[in-house]
Amino acid sequence: MSNRKELINKFAKKANVPKRNAAMYLGILLEVIQLILARTGEVKLPGFGTFKAKAVPERKGVNPLTGKKVTFAPGVRVSFKPGRPLKETVENGNFIRARAKKAGGGNKAPKRKK
Repeated sequence: MSNRKELINKFAKKANVPKRNAAMYLGILLEVIQLILARTGEVKLPGFGTFKAKAVPERKGVNPLTGKKVTFAPGVRVSFKPGRPLKETVENGNFIRARAKKAGGGNKAPKRKK
């Protein structure tokens, strides 16, 4: 499982900078993405993907445990749409092959019982 620490370690090694600097750069990058997203509602990173913020209006629903009607407050939903290079890298990476093996071979048709 990848996490922030692994990301910092890989960034530091690839950029040949100390881990402390890599952590600071990552923090700054994430802060800048958040600020631009809050101001403009969209951050496009060509080759990586697009972050979009969308206002979600108030809506009504039902609590599945109690059956009572509930009103959900309006808010903001942030979505991410990966760019083609990112999708292709992930599709061609080990992650997909490993998941397919665990799931029983990916797109193979199930065996029929006789």
